[in-house]
Amino acid sequence: MKKNIRRDYQIIPGRGLVTKSAIKLRLEYLLQNGFKIESISRHFLDHQSIQNNIESFIGTVEIPLGIVGPLLFNEDDKPEFVYTAAGTLEGALVASMNRGAKAISMSNGFSAKVIHQKMIRAPLFIFKNAVDASIFKAWIKNNFSEIKNVAEKYSNHAILSSLFTHIIGNNAHVKFVYTTGDASGQNMTTTCTWHAMLWIVEAFQKETGIDVPHFVIEGNGSSDKKASQFMIDHGRGICVIAECFLEESIIKKVLRTSSEDIYRCFEPSVELAKIDGMLGFNINVANAVAAIFVATGQDLASIHESSIGILNITKKENGLSLQLTLPSLVIGTVGGGTGIEKQNEALRIMDCSGTGKVERFAKLIAGFALSLEISTYSAIVSGEFAKAHEKLGRNKPIQWLLKNEINEAFVKKCLNNHIKGKEINHIDILDNISIENGMITNITQRVNKKLTGFIPINIGLKNGESKNILIKSKALDIEVIKGLHLMAASIDPELSDLLYLNRENLEYWNSHQKELNLTVFLSEKGVKTIPINYGKYINEEREIYLLFQEHLQNVEMYLMDSENLPLLWTNSKIEKVIEAISEIHTLFSFKEVQDNFPEISLFHPWKSMPLYQKMISIVNQENDQTIFFDLFKYLDELEQLYNGLELPLTIIHNDFNPRNVALRKNGLVCIYDWELAVKNIPHRDIIEFLCFSLPLDFEEEKFIYYLRFHYKIMNITYPEISWDKWKQGYVYSLKEFLVTRAAFYKVSEILMKLKFGDRIILNGKRMIEVLTNINSN
Repeated sequence: MKKNIRRDYQIIPGRGLVTKSAIKLRLEYLLQNGFKIESISRHFLDHQSIQNNIESFIGTVEIPLGIVGPLLFNEDDKPEFVYTAAGTLEGALVASMNRGAKAISMSNGFSAKVIHQKMIRAPLFIFKNAVDASIFKAWIKNNFSEIKNVAEKYSNHAILSSLFTHIIGNNAHVKFVYTTGDASGQNMTTTCTWHAMLWIVEAFQKETGIDVPHFVIEGNGSSDKKASQFMIDHGRGICVIAECFLEESIIKKVLRTSSEDIYRCFEPSVELAKIDGMLGFNINVANAVAAIFVATGQDLASIHESSIGILNITKKENGLSLQLTLPSLVIGTVGGGTGIEKQNEALRIMDCSGTGKVERFAKLIAGFALSLEISTYSAIVSGEFAKAHEKLGRNKPIQWLLKNEINEAFVKKCLNNHIKGKEINHIDILDNISIENGMITNITQRVNKKLTGFIPINIGLKNGESKNILIKSKALDIEVIKGLHLMAASIDPELSDLLYLNRENLEYWNSHQKELNLTVFLSEKGVKTIPINYGKYINEEREIYLLFQEHLQNVEMYLMDSENLPLLWTNSKIEKVIEAISEIHTLFSFKEVQDNFPEISLFHPWKSMPLYQKMISIVNQENDQTIFFDLFKYLDELEQLYNGLELPLTIIHNDFNPRNVALRKNGLVCIYDWELAVKNIPHRDIIEFLCFSLPLDFEEEKFIYYLRFHYKIMNITYPEISWDKWKQGYVYSLKEFLVTRAAFYKVSEILMKLKFGDRIILNGKRMIEVLTNINSN
């Protein structure tokens, strides 16, 4: 049956009203029509505060904000560090802006100059012939003062500074050019221009007797929300220039390239831009402008013209001089969306909220845009850009696990009688519990959209009991490598290449299998110093690797996530940890047991010598402290030291520190996160834990006591090994730990702040000195 469109056309309730009742009516209407928008309708905006910003309001969507800065801004010989919030869904954008900000700041900052502010409206007057249009053009010029007086009556901020009339046939386009104070001024200038038009038509007809048959408020000559050559030549909004000088040493250290390489690519790029008819020349100003516009309540449609940018680079003797011109930045610090609470907070971060701040706002936007230009272009020149955006290729689509598949039937199948003799009544996914993923999971989530990380659930049993279980969804080892590759690409492209080339030699290889298999094995052997295990689920075809285990929570622990709190690790607590890991080392010491885990291989860092040399080189470049110089020597000594050892191999945890070791309130140790396990000497876990758990001023006698305590336990299994031979393993393990894992932490500090990096390296070096003195004595 054919519908009567006009009769059946429905009107959304409460159109134009932003009231509680109107919002409720609209949501009910959408629900009746089959649209479920539970997430969209949950919001924290005061509906009364957005009356002039939106119609037919139904809710909000969220865009995450990152913080960029500090960026050194030089204004009137008063340098200050400035920050901005940046709203984006594009990974690596905020990191890139921060890298550029660091390079500028370390090169003595940037300065900026506002050239002018303009807002333009361009009404169209249509005449019967070209002669009438020409008379009109002359009349407009002669009556500027009267037109100015009329226009400015309708605003407290708009000032009409000039009029330009363009004749095309029988049409007259009149460009009204205003200054608008701290507002972007698009609405106020529309009002002013409309009233001026009405006066012009009436006065012109009265004075000349010439009829104006048609006129409209906008003849498409103002370039409103459109890019044009007029913007570059004459400007619209604020024209601002930001400039800085980058020192050669900073270009090499922070941007990982050279002034020569940047300039060599810049000139031919500009030439092609001219041939292609590009408006201006920039790398990605739009990303920075859009991110700041989103955060600060600007008119998002004005991103188009506001992102016209002209980047200029000049080669100097000891670096590069850079200028970025934004000729048409349409912004405001009052009016529009700037008064909404969160957007106003973002403006206040920049000290750009309210009257008298719009020029500062323009200068800071230009400075942060210049930061992104510098970082992105350096990444392109050095090869980092392609590596950072490289995606994991696949030959066929994979049906990844979806969160809605984790239902009662699925969980029952996975638990596979691990809750013995007890029937499950219900299963709830605890979406309200926020769990911080580990470093590797966070890195991996940058390169895929799979369901990875922690999924907390509660299982209710029919006997009234309930259990909190944590599902750990593991990423593939190659995805972990890709995540590390991405992270490294933003630090140094050579490091990124070396990580990938050496992937099968690294502890991350087979990481998706190791934790699952080791946890299940230890549980079956009755080991009490791991989380309670409830089984695993593997579907290789769908790349699903799940571990079901007890959900460890801080309230149930005496000590957890204490990597930055060495003073909490008392003598008795450290002894308990050494006893616990020694029990597991002993269990894994038998070759027939190790053979059950073909996915766990020997760890020989010298097979990846170029990778670790590069990591140590970056550590030394980034840090001026002499404490890191010895790492090169330690790396060179590793293979010879290892070959001289006469010590047993076992499966070690290999990430054994207070980030993965906890103490329960009943005193039991709990060891978790076995994904980096390798075959190595047992000493390696002990020294890593001591580097973390001892303070910088640790007593040498106590350190030696812990090593002898460990030796005494292991000597029961290996009575034939003397203390002199045994302690050589600690020296090797310390040097291996420092040049591999500790160096990795220090490189990671370029992108993320870790509080323990310097402490564990200082502790490790001092421990080597203590052991060396014992040997020499």
